[in-house]
Amino acid sequence: MEHKLDEFIRHAIDAQPISGTSLIISLYGDALSHRGGEVWLGSLSALLEALGFGDRFVRTSVFRLQKEGWLAVEKIGRRSFYRVTDQGMRQFRHAESKIYLSEPPAWDGKWDLLLLESAEKSERARLKKELGWLGFGQIANNLMAAPTHAQTDVTALLGELNASEQVIYFRADYPYNRSEQTLQQLVANCWALGDVAADYHEFIVSFRPLMALLRETDDALLTPQRCFQIKLLLIHFFRRVVLKDPLLPDALLPVQWEGQIARNLCINIYQRVDRAATEYVSTLAETTIGALPAPAAGYYRRFGGLPRDPSL
Repeated sequence: MEHKLDEFIRHAIDAQPISGTSLIISLYGDALSHRGGEVWLGSLSALLEALGFGDRFVRTSVFRLQKEGWLAVEKIGRRSFYRVTDQGMRQFRHAESKIYLSEPPAWDGKWDLLLLESAEKSERARLKKELGWLGFGQIANNLMAAPTHAQTDVTALLGELNASEQVIYFRADYPYNRSEQTLQQLVANCWALGDVAADYHEFIVSFRPLMALLRETDDALLTPQRCFQIKLLLIHFFRRVVLKDPLLPDALLPVQWEGQIARNLCINIYQRVDRAATEYVSTLAETTIGALPAPAAGYYRRFGGLPRDPSL
């Protein structure tokens, strides 16, 4: 008999189109990047089969991710093993620094400003796009800005973007509080906070019923397969929202901002299903050297700390 959790899972999949490349990036980033980042193609198919995604869906998706530089393939006999490239791992680490926070980073009131005036036109367009994904907003024609965060090494970031010689980096204070309302309006426009807020609201509406279901479900019914499916869909949909969020400090956000509500909801669900989901991946995933390695220490620092599974 189908359980209410299965109904939720099916509804979440049917509610909106799911990109195969995006879903598999979610799977690698959440379940595999801290466990060697490599898995047999057949294991990927086995993990996603019960969600209704067939072998062709998986093969097409990993082929595209290989062409885009996220994955590299190693063939042993008739088997293909896909691992995360160095480029892909850097992008996973940047994304992870936003996705798995337990709370917004502290802010000292300072701003990082990047002047792109010296870059060629095509290069400026690339940098604006890349910096936008990393939380910077365009506050003037060739000026990108972000509130200073202790965990963001802007100099290293510019090096990774091959922009160290083209971008002038300033750090600025904001000592004049009388223009705070004007600043908040500028921030809302430059970072498109209205769109981000709508996405957070949709996430909350979609996943709040799941939290209620998990509270009333016996542990025996929280099978490893169900937990894996819930965890993958949870992170897939949360990632789609949070990577568009510049993670601005409270002082710059509109009143009744739902970002932290969505994050707390995600944390509570994640912690409920993580151990069984990790066990499920261990059972099905195979690498070139056999079983999947146990999660590295960084995995357990997610969301402020996860309990370790002694069997791994």
